[in-house]
Amino acid sequence: MLNRWKIIGCAALVVATLIFAKWNTENERVKVAQQEQSLESDVDKAIASSSEAFALPMPKSGMIQDYAEFGKVARFPNLYHSAADYYASPGDPVYAVANGIVYFSGYQEAYGGLVIVQHEREGIYSLYGHVSAKRWLVDKGDSVKKGQLIGYIADTNEGYGIGAVPHLHFSIRLGKPEDYPMTGRESWMTGYTTEHPAFHRFVDPNKFIVRTKQFHNQ
Repeated sequence: MLNRWKIIGCAALVVATLIFAKWNTENERVKVAQQEQSLESDVDKAIASSSEAFALPMPKSGMIQDYAEFGKVARFPNLYHSAADYYASPGDPVYAVANGIVYFSGYQEAYGGLVIVQHEREGIYSLYGHVSAKRWLVDKGDSVKKGQLIGYIADTNEGYGIGAVPHLHFSIRLGKPEDYPMTGRESWMTGYTTEHPAFHRFVDPNKFIVRTKQFHNQ
């Protein structure tokens, strides 16, 4: 009889755990949706301020593995991906998605080469991680145009954060780099956050680019 109650108790605990996990997931989804909605006015303002549609950073951009999507990090359960990763080969070209000023261009050990472009007109900045530090094309303070070549994809041995697959780590964030901390998971160059990136004013870069195209009827 005792064993029977133990089995029933274990089963009840499993069911309760599953119910809580489902509730917690749904609760988080609602909070993220609310946060994304709270950013809409700033996103709309950025899009309305753009003189033309944003472009993709690579001519043949393709997603790699599910953990590389915006907001998802299946292999790191306590972290969120602040960017979209595009599969590429070492040496593939990377282009500026819109006109702007280069805020940062240099080596950063987690990224290898890193380029950040401030788009002051739109009030956002774009980040291009895992470009090759061996082939610099732009410097801090340079003015760049949409579609301008700004770097090449790095090989996997150029930075420990690149991982096993060469790719471009690409993000778009509202505001200016100076608006954010210098270090930590909320920093101006962070690739991962401890809560959904929307809470740190990152926007899904693919969706943002699509919306600029829709706004400019492209």
